Amino acid sequence: PSTLAQNAKFCPQAESGNLCYRASVPDSTVSSGSGDVYFQIQGPASKRWIGLGQGSRMAGANIFVIYANADGTNVTLSPRDGRGHFQPEFNNGIQAALLEGSGIADGRMTANQSTLDVKSTSSNWIWAAQSGSSLESDSQDADLGQQVHAGFGQFTLDLTKARSGNSLNPFVEAIIATTAAKTGAAFPSVTASTGGSSSSGNNDQDTSASTGGESSGTTASASSSSNSGSQERRPDSSRQRILIAHGVIMSLAWVIVFPLGAIIIRALSSRNTIHIHSSTQTFAYLLALIGTALGIYIAIKPDYELDIYHPIIGLLVVGLATVQPVLGSMHHRIYKVKGERTWWAIAHVALGRVVITLAIVNGGLGLRMAGNTRKGEIAYGVVSGVIWVVWMAVAVRAEVRKGKERGRRGGRDGGVEKGSPGGSAS
Repeated sequence: PSTLAQNAKFCPQAESGNLCYRASVPDSTVSSGSGDVYFQIQGPASKRWIGLGQGSRMAGANIFVIYANADGTNVTLSPRDGRGHFQPEFNNGIQAALLEGSGIADGRMTANQSTLDVKSTSSNWIWAAQSGSSLESDSQDADLGQQVHAGFGQFTLDLTKARSGNSLNPFVEAIIATTAAKTGAAFPSVTASTGGSSSSGNNDQDTSASTGGESSGTTASASSSSNSGSQERRPDSSRQRILIAHGVIMSLAWVIVFPLGAIIIRALSSRNTIHIHSSTQTFAYLLALIGTALGIYIAIKPDYELDIYHPIIGLLVVGLATVQPVLGSMHHRIYKVKGERTWWAIAHVALGRVVITLAIVNGGLGLRMAGNTRKGEIAYGVVSGVIWVVWMAVAVRAEVRKGKERGRRGGRDGGVEKGSPGGSAS
């Protein structure tokens, strides 16, 4: 008997038909509700990478990324976890395998793959591709680079109408059957057929051959593809600029200005030191509020999330920073009356150090999630690390000096330095 392998197909209009995704489901998977599902990703070898993910947004999606291997002769398949609008993370627990027919030929990358990790037979899908120099890596955990897509969007595939019979590789067998049909060889009968469904007024059907006949118990499979409905989106350059502004402003606040204010209160000794300190920290706090507002604006957009670690930590540190002026002011009021260091000051200093350190670490996490370049991450780490070490060195030196002063004065003034009656700051 003949079998018609129905391949659901989607080719983004933005890519002018040069990039296509196909899917096919064996009868056994349809009947049991679990099992292998076959996908094909095919596009120009000039792409840095091409990705396919299941879901309506990146967060929580199973994402399959392909790129050229180190030799430039085959493709590397990298299954990854989507984490919002940031570089997806490699997950070797996702079951996926490359099949025969995958590789690079005639300027095109092709990945025929099977996977058990499909969450639904009728669902939303996302796609993305990045232009640029070929990645050329054998590592499944390769750095994809900054998330500036040449194109991306959403589409639907109804896998219940993408049936491949009992084929173990419907895309390769479709090529064999179609070639035989065109040449009149190998199989005695040829029938043209199309199948599948279309939506959103987009009907781009492929016509292929359904061949019949038996040979040693085998069945020839051809394929029929239908383009699924889509909702394409082009890169939002304004959102990318806001993302960059968020990173720059927050880095300026937490890596430069906040530590500078903390150093000032320890390194300077004058009547104006406390005022300089409070003014510097107020400026840093305003920068942090602006950066937070930009971050929230980004997070409430499609494909972004507020319930992942970077924004959660960011909101936490900004919230704790809001308490700092209260602690400092309470200490200052009591100090002016009693001339003694208070628990308010101890809490102010300890909380300030914890919050700034946590914010600096979170900045590095943000860069990683945003898919920044490795050089950018290293530069951030070096600059923030040097400033943090200098800040801690100044703080330790000040504590040692205050300890000596307390010993000489018998602890009458609580060890607060001259010129820093706030006792304070981080």
